[in-house]
Amino acid sequence: MRRLLSVWLAGALTLAVTAAFANKPMDAEIILQGSEVRVNLGADLSNATLTIGGPNGYYAATSSERGSLSIDLIKTGGTADGVYTYEVKAATSETIKILNPVDNGERGARRGGLDAGTSYVPAYTFGSFRASGGIID
Repeated sequence: MRRLLSVWLAGALTLAVTAAFANKPMDAEIILQGSEVRVNLGADLSNATLTIGGPNGYYAATSSERGSLSIDLIKTGGTADGVYTYEVKAATSETIKILNPVDNGERGARRGGLDAGTSYVPAYTFGSFRASGGIID
């Protein structure tokens, strides 16, 4: 029983910490127009990825270090009628200290301008839309 309680508490703490950073508001404009899904990133966001999934196994992804991202459904084969989902992931300029960094053999190394043991706080958003013949309703 004690082990079960400690596992539950550890899981609850992990979820609470993850939720605190995973729900960071994303400073981005999502535009669904014609056959295109476009994301204009705010000044605080970088290293973003846009993915779209849809009917009949449709999947498209693109990424950008800064600026904007877009996927055209028709150009990427998304012409089936139905519901599509999109997801945007990005890094903010805010950093966080990693409490248990992985030792990958590069102690003290800097990656992407960060000190070892730190990471950028992520931002995330998602949504869905209907499309017919590749045109967003």
